[in-house]
Amino acid sequence: MRESVADYILKVEGGFADNPKDPGGRTNFGITAATLASARARLKDAGLPEDVINLTKEQALAIYEKFYWKPAGCDHIPRPVDLALFDGCVNCGVRQGVKFLQEALNMLGENLAVDGIFGQKTMQAAWEHALPKTKILSALLWRRTKYYNDIVARNPDRRVFLHGWLNRLARLWSCAVG
Repeated sequence: MRESVADYILKVEGGFADNPKDPGGRTNFGITAATLASARARLKDAGLPEDVINLTKEQALAIYEKFYWKPAGCDHIPRPVDLALFDGCVNCGVRQGVKFLQEALNMLGENLAVDGIFGQKTMQAAWEHALPKTKILSALLWRRTKYYNDIVARNPDRRVFLHGWLNRLARLWSCAVG
């Protein structure tokens, strides 16, 4: 994972949070307690803490690299699409993040299966539509905007998060094209 991506994700995710309305529960650097438990089970010798409150930035970045960046294929697509894909994976899960990319590419004329699996066809399509860089980003961020609005439409209690989600997309756009 590039240093600028690591800096971005730590900044946007922030430190420890425990919002009772957040279905992700307790988080630190954006890593949920459930994600930490899964990482502890899969990386037994990594020295990860039991509680997210004790997670370090370095440990969070290692989890992001192993469980988000690499599985989503972020290191196989052009900049700044890699950042947008990664951010979607962190915020919504790897499968959903890849679906956002596939849907965005389909909006640009591709005919990809929207299965959330990063494969050769998704990678090739990302490179084919890499320029201008705003093309994929516009479609991808529009798709995420719709996704967040759909969440609120289905569950009005989540409206409390909508402003933050949309600000995150604005920050992502600024960082990616700025």
